Amino acid sequence: MTETIAFVFGAALAVAAWLSVLRTVFVPRWRSSVLMRTVVGGTWRAGSVLAHRLPRAAGERVLELCAPLALYLAAACWFVATLAGFALTAPVLAGVPLTWSGLTGFLVLRDGNLLAVAAWVSALLVLASFVLHLHRVTAAYSRRELVVARMSMRAAMATEAEQVLAEHLRLGSRDHLDRLFAQWTGWLADILATHTGYPALTVYRPATGTCWLDAAVLVLDAAALTESVAPDWAPPSTRSVLMAGAECFPVLARQVGVRLPRPVVSLEGREERDFDQTLKVAVDAGLPQELGEQEAWPVFQHWRTRYAPYAVAMSQRLCYRADDPSAWLNS
Repeated sequence: MTETIAFVFGAALAVAAWLSVLRTVFVPRWRSSVLMRTVVGGTWRAGSVLAHRLPRAAGERVLELCAPLALYLAAACWFVATLAGFALTAPVLAGVPLTWSGLTGFLVLRDGNLLAVAAWVSALLVLASFVLHLHRVTAAYSRRELVVARMSMRAAMATEAEQVLAEHLRLGSRDHLDRLFAQWTGWLADILATHTGYPALTVYRPATGTCWLDAAVLVLDAAALTESVAPDWAPPSTRSVLMAGAECFPVLARQVGVRLPRPVVSLEGREERDFDQTLKVAVDAGLPQELGEQEAWPVFQHWRTRYAPYAVAMSQRLCYRADDPSAWLNS
């Protein structure tokens, strides 16, 4: 009876481990496995509790380790569950004694049992799958940070959207602005797919001084300004990038536990910049003014309330804003 229970439990454990591997690595489909989400969330919560008890520099180093540590903890769970599952089925399938010495002897291939060989082959395949997963995660992280690094050379703060827009209008053309918005449309689509499928990416720290959330809000603000002031002139990709941002950030915010009602007005990051000043900078740089301030403001807020509050809340929850003590202490 005991051996039968061990067999059922072991088979279920091995199958569950492989289903988790398959879901995480090969078919994430906008949502990773329960194991990966649990490990990432638990590691982040434990790391953030520790980090907030340390000086800021030391705490930041702790937070930097959360994502890679979570990945390796998940791999360890898969590896151990696979071997343990095979070992627990061995008493029924291979006649191995259900004792500590019997099961350890089985796993070290003491008797050259074919089931033990299969167990180690399965465990090695799990490790190979993890290496593939690690490659995909690091590649997605590199894509995220490369685009942000290019943007950080143009502007350092999320309140400078009008300067970014003005620079593209002065140095380029409408097509040049369209290429910028098209690039960020693809970037946002990639962010949504990878950060929901690979949740560890969300807690990976920014590689540059410009946070990826702030950079995205900067570009989206430039697009919202273009759409609100010159809707007929706006490049074709303007509405596409705005729709991508409006779809991406609420989903990612829910993933990290941020649930916000959509506000009527969003001023996050723009508290010190009046809209009339923003409008003047953009128009002086060459943006055709098809709508006045009173008409453009509701359109600008219609779009901004769909992405900016979620991005700012995520930045605070994940302690991305190292220069904001309240975010560091109260997240």
